This record gives sequence, C-alpha cells and structure tokens, in this order.
Amino acid sequence: MRCFVCGRPINGVYYYDGAGHYVCAAHIGQVQNCASCLQQFCGPSDKDIGLGKKVCRHCVEYRIERAGCDSVIQFIHGVYQKAGLGTISGWHLQMTNAAMLYKLSKDENVRGLAQWVGSDYTIYIYRELSRVQFAQVLAHEMLHIYQYQHGINPPSARCEGFCNLGSYAVLAAINNTEAKATIEGLKKNSDPIYGDGFRAVLSKYRAGGWPGALQYLRTGR
Repeated sequence: MRCFVCGRPINGVYYYDGAGHYVCAAHIGQVQNCASCLQQFCGPSDKDIGLGKKVCRHCVEYRIERAGCDSVIQFIHGVYQKAGLGTISGWHLQMTNAAMLYKLSKDENVRGLAQWVGSDYTIYIYRELSRVQFAQVLAHEMLHIYQYQHGINPPSARCEGFCNLGSYAVLAAINNTEAKATIEGLKKNSDPIYGDGFRAVLSKYRAGGWPGALQYLRTGR
C-alpha cells in the first residue's frame, strides 16, 4: 500500500477513497475529492478546473462532450416516462464552468443549477463531468423543473430528496461500477437536506414506488 501523493509505503495512519487510492497522514492536506464524481482523490498533478477544484483522471477520461449529451437526455426521459412522470420539457442545457456556476449560485459545491431564463428554464451543468456524473446531475435538476411546473413547493429536504431519487433511479438504470459507487455516496450523504431528505423519500419509494414518493413530496406523508 503506497501513498497516492509521495509513492512511498504507508506505515501508520492512512486515508483512502474507495477507488484504490491511499494517502498517508503527512500528505492528506495535498489531496481533495474530485469535483465531478466527488469520490476519488485528486492530487497536485490532476486537472484544475478553476476555483481551486480538480477533476480525477477517471472523470477526465470519461468526460462527456456536448455532442454526447442528447443520448443521455433521452435516456433520462425514458426513465422518467417509465416512472409515470411524463416528459419534462420547457428547458435547455447550458454547459458551463465552475466559475459561472459559483456566480449563479454563490455555492462552490454546486455542479448543476436550474433557473428560469427568458421564456423557459435553463439547466446549467459543469462541462467537466463524466458521462455518469452528468446523468446524475441532470436527472436531479430535471426534477426541480418538474416540481416548478407542477406547482409543488415542499420544504427543502423533501424537494432535494425527491430530486436525488431521480438521480438514484437513473444511476440504477445505468448500473455500472461508477453508477453503483455514486448511489452509495447518495445513501451515505450526511447532509440533513440532501442526505436525510433522500433517505426519507427513498423509504417511501421502496414502500409505494413513484406514487408513494410523489405523495410524500406533496404531503409529507
């Protein structure tokens, strides 16, 4: 077991990212989690995307290009139509960078954002995401638009939890190694809104499918 940063054998305290990367205690301050997958460690040599953020080598290799987005959009539409949510339209996609997302949201951790712009909605998404992470973020943002268009205005935990359920469903349909790891990240999220909120919605979904999740979204029951 060698350190991801210095390459030396690790003796004593170490940290790991679940993707086979280990870091010794002396160098943990030199790594950060990937801004795309949020899972893998990034070191000094990994790609910088601005605002001090980096993207891991896996996400660089599998980075989605604008030309490949339409097939992912259609895939998500298929998942949502099968769920009985219908076609979520009235929006367009804008691939952008970390600096622009921060300017729009004032949140350094945002990877996607849905806003009313002009005559329809615009979904802004990091242009540095892998294909799987792009699908996750887009699925989440599309369910914000679903709520806007159906006049649903629940508390934040139910709102974001429902959007994360969309990510969960799309990731489960993708069903590859990265998607499964991302689902585990959703389940383990300790945030009271995005984590606890998702687990509450997921329990309703497991008990009553999408109708159960929608009822909970609308009523809290």
